[in-house]
Formats: sequence, structure tokens, C-alpha cells
Amino acid sequence: MSQDKQAVITSHVDAPPERVWTALTDADELAAWYWPAELHPKAFSDPVTGGGFGIDADGMGFAGRYLELDPPRRLVQSWRWAGDDRDSRVTIELTPAGAGTGVRVVHSGLDEETARMYEAGWSSCLARLTPYAGSR
Repeated sequence: MSQDKQAVITSHVDAPPERVWTALTDADELAAWYWPAELHPKAFSDPVTGGGFGIDADGMGFAGRYLELDPPRRLVQSWRWAGDDRDSRVTIELTPAGAGTGVRVVHSGLDEETARMYEAGWSSCLARLTPYAGSR
């Protein structure tokens, strides 16, 4: 199965890039917005090149390594869903947009079906990021 597909998702957050960056890289903040609170997610994050990150919610989760960090503009991570046997790659770009931030997520190294699933998943997560980061 070809692994050259990608999911591309864009969003706008009513908060400056520095605030969005913190929401993306701080473990407590990731746990607060990434998945619904009723799943009781637990996260870890060491936002340095080569540092690890991940979230677990009752055995459902993912983990990876930070490959590139250019705060508060660009974040590149390896990504592995629990139970998968290979990594994919996530690139998140933050662009100032008025008083807020444009967010572009590119999740690459996927097959077509997984790209569709991740597109829906990232869209759902970013829908929670927008009110979370904007309220702080």
C-alpha cells in the first residue's frame, strides 16, 4: 500500500502564535484540548529537537519525537499511533493572521484511507484548540 498520501488541514485560532505554540508543545495544555476531557487524556512533551511527546487516553494514543522546532512558527514531528508499526510525519505551521494565528497541519507518509481518517481527526482536534487557546 502506498504511503505517499497526506492529510492537509487549515484552521484559524483567535490567539497569537506564541499562545498557540504553547498549546501545541506543553504537556498539560495538550492534555487539556487535544481529546475530549471525558477521555481523561494524559500527555508528555519535551519540546526540544529529539525530545518525545505523546498522549494516552485509556490505551488509545500516539507518540513521536520532535524533529524540528522553530518557535512560534514551525513544528515537525514523527508520529506513531499506538499499535502501528511505522512512523508518519506531522508538520504544523503557524502564521500571524490579524490578531490570531493561521494553523496549517500536514500529516504525511500515509496511505489514502489513513489520510482521510487523520484529516477528520485533525479537524476535530483543531476545533477544540480554537476555543481553548483563544480563551487563555
